[in-house]
Amino acid sequence: MGRPDYRVAEQIDAYAITGKLEGTNAPKVIEEARAKAIQDALSTATSAMPPTKTTSTSAVLRYPKDKINVDSDYVVFEFYEYSPPFRKRNATPTETGRNIDYNQSYQYTKQDTEKFSTIAMYMPEDISTGFKGNWGGKAFSNIGRDALRGFGADTLLDKLGGMAKGIQDAGDNLLNMTGAAAVSKAISKITGDSLTPNDVFGSISGAILNPNTELLFDSVDMRNFQLKFKLVPRAIEEVYDINQIVKQFKQATLPTRDPGVVFKRKNVGIANNFIGVPAVCRVSFMKGGAEHPVLPRFKMCAITQVDVNYTPDGSYATYRDGQPVAMTLAINFQETKLVFAEEIADNSIR
Repeated sequence: MGRPDYRVAEQIDAYAITGKLEGTNAPKVIEEARAKAIQDALSTATSAMPPTKTTSTSAVLRYPKDKINVDSDYVVFEFYEYSPPFRKRNATPTETGRNIDYNQSYQYTKQDTEKFSTIAMYMPEDISTGFKGNWGGKAFSNIGRDALRGFGADTLLDKLGGMAKGIQDAGDNLLNMTGAAAVSKAISKITGDSLTPNDVFGSISGAILNPNTELLFDSVDMRNFQLKFKLVPRAIEEVYDINQIVKQFKQATLPTRDPGVVFKRKNVGIANNFIGVPAVCRVSFMKGGAEHPVLPRFKMCAITQVDVNYTPDGSYATYRDGQPVAMTLAINFQETKLVFAEEIADNSIR
């Protein structure tokens, strides 16, 4: 029996033909197609391995071979072509019309299985995730504070009233600010010392200007994480898959020589001036034929770093054919899209 084909693309095409791949239901349909394809591939996979020197590419690479099946927990890596965020894409029907969804992960194109196989590996020891929001303190001047407060009023009359009060308060403070400036200027001429208004107010009156500092939300960091595996070929049958897995993650980290079409043009001159963006990866923690109900769920990821240690136990050791007796593979990932609170609420991202 040959190696099972991982026919997610064909199943998606079938859904599209039957009209199921429409509107907001599309992501759910895609997930169902992926889960079925993974389950079918693993349940029909043969344990027979090609010779270690083969150049053929498997549709599913597994390690360890006898532990990854539809009854086990494992992690799946699927490889896709990078989708530029502003390339023409299909709009999605919504309540307000047809819009381009920020995520649209189901519109990524699966990489050719001749170049990238789907990889299934055992659950690593360190599975974690985290979210980081960036907040910062912002100080507002009294005039700026009053102006913003006026702009934030509900009605035009309230806006005008707020701005008028801000101008009045600025006039009331003008005498204090003018006096502080005069003192600072005089001392600077006499002693050369440079004093701020707060230096003057604090040293004379024991008071400083109200900084009106507020904590404001600025941004959120994209999630990044690392998965680490120890690869020990326990039989000749696992050597091929281990080496292909390491090779494939290296490939997915690096750019390609041929960028394809650039500004709707493809010729030798254009190709020589540009390089292609690396592949992106979908990481899925699985329980049987479906995604794990508790472990993290990530959006499409870029592979930012791959580290391979060929002597993880501190000494050089190989089999007769030169295959290392053990290797460690560490892969760093970063999500390509931001995560929103609504996605956590509906459990589409964890």
